[in-house]
Amino acid sequence: MPRRVVFEDKDIIVEISPRDYELPDLVYEAIKKKGRPVLFQELVKEFSGIVGEDRVRKAVSHLLALKKIIEFPDGSLGTPDMEWKPSGIVRKRRRRRIARLMDIEGPQRILYTVT
Repeated sequence: MPRRVVFEDKDIIVEISPRDYELPDLVYEAIKKKGRPVLFQELVKEFSGIVGEDRVRKAVSHLLALKKIIEFPDGSLGTPDMEWKPSGIVRKRRRRRIARLMDIEGPQRILYTVT
């Protein structure tokens, strides 16, 4: 997705934050781009300054509900085709994430009917 830059200077770039319906696709692409399972905190760090942690958590939950991503035993997130390799001591997560679909609506479309 192209960046929507509002103002750009040599010191600062101001861009529009992604909308809720765009965020799951951005999170999915970020995971795929890494090419390996990522921890939730890595995603939060990557999206810091763009969107908040709560919105990233909702997008992750939405992707889990759609089964576009999966959660590995150590809590890392990846696509179903990614191979998980335990690194060092594997700690099992006690709490599983609850997968919930987001209540998102895309751009409003007006349908006209001809009578």
